[in-house]
Amino acid sequence: MSPSHLVLVFTTLTYLLFFFWYGGSAAPLTGEEADAMIDEIEANAKELAGPDYDRELIESFRVLSRVDDGREFYMLNLMRFRQKAVYPESYEHDYDDDAMAAASRYNAAVIPALLARGSLPILMGRYAGPFIPPLGTERWDQIGIIRYRSRRDMLSMAMELSSTGGGAHKGASLEKTVVFPIEPIFDFVFVRGFVLFLCAGTGGTLAWALRRLEGR
Repeated sequence: MSPSHLVLVFTTLTYLLFFFWYGGSAAPLTGEEADAMIDEIEANAKELAGPDYDRELIESFRVLSRVDDGREFYMLNLMRFRQKAVYPESYEHDYDDDAMAAASRYNAAVIPALLARGSLPILMGRYAGPFIPPLGTERWDQIGIIRYRSRRDMLSMAMELSSTGGGAHKGASLEKTVVFPIEPIFDFVFVRGFVLFLCAGTGGTLAWALRRLEGR
């Protein structure tokens, strides 16, 4: 097989690996699977924070898992940071009270966990000022949109973060957050198409260059 053909095979395999990693359509969670995963998250939360663990978050996981269709979805995150980081009293640490440092520690824990499950941040942005704000509108510091491969992957990630204590950094850094799922009607975030274009363009260009060299 010529070098140009090897390049085309390699780029094709690269895209196929990405396609299956990125996913977006899987078997929905059964009630038993969801309960087992959420029970483990709750047990880890109790061990970390004691009786003051976030029961509302656990119930939110249960509600979210009941409407699983196995497909990809997005989470919209509205975030307002604390003036000073606040960790649970039972959480052993030697961190200072810098809320943004706590947020950075959370990001360092969550980004690898997301990528390992074919999920990733689609958009992260800072508040840039008001525009026709309704009366009583709350102020937010940052807004994020996260793409999850499935609800199963989101719960799996939450299990990991609850077992390692990585999720505690989020609570320590945030004064308030509002999070809710979005099921896209249409979007222009063509991640699959972009990667296909990148692989095809790179592979085609390299193959063409190698053929030119082979023809000399």
